[in-house]
Amino acid sequence: MKKKSLFLVLIVVIVVLAYLYTRAPEPVLSIDKVYDVTQVGQTVQVNVSLVDVPTCSGWVMNLLWDPYYVRLTPRAPPSPGALPYEVIEGPFMKDAGTTIGLVFNWVDDANGQMIFGDMFVGSSSYANGTGIVATINFTVVHVGTTTLITASVSPVINQSEIDDAQHKVLGHVEVMGLITDKPAPPFWEGMEFQNTLIAGEVLVLLAATGIVYQRAHPRPPKSEKRKAELQPIFEPKDQGESG
Repeated sequence: MKKKSLFLVLIVVIVVLAYLYTRAPEPVLSIDKVYDVTQVGQTVQVNVSLVDVPTCSGWVMNLLWDPYYVRLTPRAPPSPGALPYEVIEGPFMKDAGTTIGLVFNWVDDANGQMIFGDMFVGSSSYANGTGIVATINFTVVHVGTTTLITASVSPVINQSEIDDAQHKVLGHVEVMGLITDKPAPPFWEGMEFQNTLIAGEVLVLLAATGIVYQRAHPRPPKSEKRKAELQPIFEPKDQGESG
């Protein structure tokens, strides 16, 4: 029985690991974390990237930050008709086809908010894989720490929007950004997104292993267990013993 149980556990481990390492990775929208920013007036470059996206025909992001610490860097020299800030389209979509360029639905630098996005000119064009979709330049106003987070882009979409090749909303994970005067953490502490995935995979593996073990070692019903505990009490005494 013990060898059979170990064999079943081993089979479950192999199957779960095969699933975890052959499944398609989940798409990610990731904002850079920038450390050791210690000078007022310093320009900080933050990239926004899409990671492991199967297809992307367009995207929209509602980005928030604390304007006490950083502000959008003014464009120099100003360009007529263009956004007066250094927010630049990345190569991810431009390399795959003709885009309309970054479109800004709302920019409020004084309150730390910007809603912007990009899409292809042709309805059949799309990009896939991993790459930078936008680069944002911030200027440090006060030294400290501000997170770069996303907010809802519509009443029905509670995060950024990524559209696939069929122009349907693509589910994805978002990794928030950071600008801080603190030093970068150790490598293993800076992998919170990867650590979350690994922890989840380990939990799945442990749960599956526990199920198999439980099936291989079923607990007796409570009535049977109680009967076994009481059995010695009710066993008849030897005939040679006196009452």
